[in-house]
Amino acid sequence: MQQQISCFIVEDDPQALAYASTILEAYDNINVIGNAKTIVEAASAIQLKQPDFIILDVFLEDGNAFEFLALLKTIDFKIIFTTSYSKFAIEAFKFSAIDYLLKPYEETALITAIDKVFKALSKTNYQRQLQALMHNVSEQTTSKKLVLKTAEAIHIVELKYILFAQSDNNYTSFLLKDESRILVSKPLKSFDEKLKNDHFFRVHQSFLINLNYISSYHKRREEVVLDGNHAIPVSQSRKKSLLEYIDALV
Repeated sequence: MQQQISCFIVEDDPQALAYASTILEAYDNINVIGNAKTIVEAASAIQLKQPDFIILDVFLEDGNAFEFLALLKTIDFKIIFTTSYSKFAIEAFKFSAIDYLLKPYEETALITAIDKVFKALSKTNYQRQLQALMHNVSEQTTSKKLVLKTAEAIHIVELKYILFAQSDNNYTSFLLKDESRILVSKPLKSFDEKLKNDHFFRVHQSFLINLNYISSYHKRREEVVLDGNHAIPVSQSRKKSLLEYIDALV
């Protein structure tokens, strides 16, 4: 017999609420125990009902999902976020390694999200990812945090502490300011796309650098030096763009 689990839906669009509810009805082991359309209603009801997971719309009538989460003393439930397109919100999710559903989503997308929400991520790790997400959407944030998952741990690193990332086949090695390294089982390309708008630049097929740490560029050797002692090769195809960036600093 399957274990019964409970769900609460936070959604201010009646059609989206009905759509999600209909999909959940197909699960014999999921009990929808309520819904709310404002963050005030949701905060009160969720603390009372204590669901196992919630479906949470990012933008609500009286605020957003992050303001709602900040109202709660503890977050001991899993979350499926849903959102209409918002570059700001989507960037925050990418950095925090937390999934979201982009509206209008397919039924299969919600089914996949429901299945994933109960996979083997420990409660501690999930809490750390949520903390990173809320940090990244804070208006006071001066440095974004990037979630890096290794075989042994989940690391949450501020971008300002990353010197460069280096490709290692389908892995990426990050070198931090304190000279420690973090090896992640994702290709460098995925981080290039994620970090290119945050002062990171792909100077070579194998290297993504933090532009804030450039100390010099050696024309003859075609190398950029980071933080005084890390020489990184620059490819011919990337040299012009890098030099234009350096010239703009003058």
